[in-house]
Amino acid sequence: MMLVELFPDCIIDEAWDTESVMALMKKNTYTLVLLDLVMPNTDPTILMYHIKNFHPKTKVLVLSMNEETLYGARFIQLGAHGYLKKDAPKDEIGKAIHIILAGKKYVSQKLADILLQNSLEGKSNRPFDRLSTREFQVAMYLVQGHTQVQIGDLMKLKYGTVNTLKQRLYEKLNIESHNELAELAFIYGV
Repeated sequence: MMLVELFPDCIIDEAWDTESVMALMKKNTYTLVLLDLVMPNTDPTILMYHIKNFHPKTKVLVLSMNEETLYGARFIQLGAHGYLKKDAPKDEIGKAIHIILAGKKYVSQKLADILLQNSLEGKSNRPFDRLSTREFQVAMYLVQGHTQVQIGDLMKLKYGTVNTLKQRLYEKLNIESHNELAELAFIYGV
């Protein structure tokens, strides 16, 4: 309703998981995708990769309840054109859409401040930001309680590859166990 109010001439399609997003994008060309990070049967990093690589002209604004200080920078790095919390004011969402459609990126003031501070310091003080995209995915699946075999199936990777990614992320996070990973994820709100 908000999109129709802000953009009366827009045509809106709705998807509920990776499969439906990909099916719609196969049939139609979209100027903008509003992407939620929490959809059934969906790994948002893989979906973002698909959109960026197979539909490079499509702009993506992530609208999510996930904390922007943890996920915002990561999804901007993955190719999103903007990141906002779902509870952002309607006028800010409209402003973000206009800016993104004009070919620029948009982040909230809070996320802009964090990105600027990290840039000035030359690094991030959040340990999960040290992980590669794949390592971060494995970490999130581990935190959610998936086994390495399940993670391999979900990510279409061999068990050995998942194990290597797990070892690397443990090393980068300076941890030795799943309990430490879970505790670190809790502390940083991941």
